[in-house]
Order: sequence, then structure tokens, then C-alpha cells
Amino acid sequence: MTPIKEVFAELDWDDPETARKKRDERIEALQATGLVCTAEDLYRINDGRRVFMLTASRPDPISDTPTEDGDGLGRPSHRARPQRRGDSHSRRRDASDPGRTSRPLPSYETR
Repeated sequence: MTPIKEVFAELDWDDPETARKKRDERIEALQATGLVCTAEDLYRINDGRRVFMLTASRPDPISDTPTEDGDGLGRPSHRARPQRRGDSHSRRRDASDPGRTSRPLPSYETR
């Protein structure tokens, strides 16, 4: 379902509080039907008047059954185990080790 978007402009009512109250009443009515609503207070760029907007949508379905690639909660069904490195990589090398190339450190002149 595409979200429902409704706008309550300040100019359509006697005062801004009435527009906000009407939006809030509409949110309560939509939430009573099971929709999830969000409210935003926006301003028009041309004259700075307030616009009260609501967005309503159906809640995301929650599945208790596992999916093909997960457990139903968005997690993978199993975790990959880290692979061990070979013995040649397990010991620490120092700068004198012939297998390691060392780059010269940059030098800076200070005055």
C-alpha cells in the first residue's frame, strides 16, 4: 500500500492551532484503523506559513516463520566461522625479517 499523505495548511483554517488540531484528530482516526502515522510541521518557502502534514501507512508485517536466508528477524541462519591463517602468518615479523620490505620514513626539516 502506498502511504497516505494529507496536508493541513495554516491558511485553510482560522488559526494555526485549529489546523494542527484537525491534523491530530485525523491521525487518531487513522491509528484507530491500524495505520502507523507520522506528523510533520513544515513551512512554506514563499511566505513562511506553516503546513501540518501527516503520513499514514500500514505497519510492516512481522513474520515468525524463518525465511530461506534467515531466521525471520533479518539475521542470517548461520554465521560463517573465521578461517585460520597458516603457520607462516601466525608469528609476528620484525623489520629484520627478510620477507618484509620496509619503506623509509619521511623526513621533515624544521627551522
